[in-house]
Amino acid sequence: MRIINPSERIRASVSKRDLSPRSLFRSVWGRFYAGLTLLFIVLVVGSLGYLILDLPLGDAIYQTVITVTTVGYEEVGPENVVDTTPYKVFTVLLILSGTGTVLYTLSVLIELILSGQLNDQLGRRRMQSAIDRLSGHIVLCGFGQLGRTIFTELKEKAPKSLEVVVIDQHEYYNYPKYHEYDIDFWVTGEATDDNSLLRAGVDRASTLILALKSDIDNLYVVLTARTMNPDIYIVSNAHGVSIIEKLKQAGANRVVVSYEVSASKMSEMALSSFESEA
Repeated sequence: MRIINPSERIRASVSKRDLSPRSLFRSVWGRFYAGLTLLFIVLVVGSLGYLILDLPLGDAIYQTVITVTTVGYEEVGPENVVDTTPYKVFTVLLILSGTGTVLYTLSVLIELILSGQLNDQLGRRRMQSAIDRLSGHIVLCGFGQLGRTIFTELKEKAPKSLEVVVIDQHEYYNYPKYHEYDIDFWVTGEATDDNSLLRAGVDRASTLILALKSDIDNLYVVLTARTMNPDIYIVSNAHGVSIIEKLKQAGANRVVVSYEVSASKMSEMALSSFESEA
C-alpha cells in the first residue's frame, strides 16, 4: 500500500475546480469569450482574404466589417476586381460564417444580461478594486458555520474602521443567505490557492483567521501566509489537539480547538443558571 506524504495531500487539496476546456465552454462567460475569439478570427481571415483579392487594406477591413455585420452599405470591391467570381464566392462564405458568429456572440451576451451574470461580474470587479485599496484589514478564510459565527462576532465587536475580507469557495452572488451578513469584501476561491490569498490582500493585512474544515488546509494556508506577510497575526482553528504544535511551528500565533471552545461556552451557560439561583 502506497503511503501518501503530507506534501502530496496538500497539493491535492489546493485546487478542486474543473478548469478543463469542456467545463469552461459550458459556462456562459466561457461561451461569450469563445464567441468573441471566433468573431476576431473571422474579421482577420476576412480582411486577409480581401487583401489577397487585391483590395487595399482599408477597403479590405471595411468590406469585412460591413459583410459580417450585414449593415447593407455600398460594397467597395467589385469595381476594383478583374475576376469577380472568387470575390463573390469568398463574400458568400464570409457572410455565412461571420453572421452566424455575430448572432451567436450577441445571443450569449443577451443571456449574460438577462441572467444577471454581467452585473455580478461588474460587481466582483468593483469589489476587487476596493479590496486592492485596503491595508491593515482582517482576512477570514472559510465561511461555514464557524466562519459565519466569527464574522458576526467581528462585526459586533471590532471597530467600524476595521474591514474584514472573506475568502470562500462558494460564489457570494449565488448564495442569498450570505447577503444578510452585510459582507463588503468577498473573494471567491480556495483559501489554499495563493492567488486567492493575494486577491484578499494577505500581504497587506494585519490579521488572518482560519476557519477551514481541514487541518491540512489550515496548515498550508499558515505556511503560505507567513511567507507572503511575515508580520501578519494568524489565528487558526484546529479540529484536533495533535495538529496544534504543527500549526504553531508553521507560523500561527494562536491556535484554537473549536470543540473545546464550544464545550467551554456550553459549560459556562449551564453553570450560570446555578449562579442566578444563588
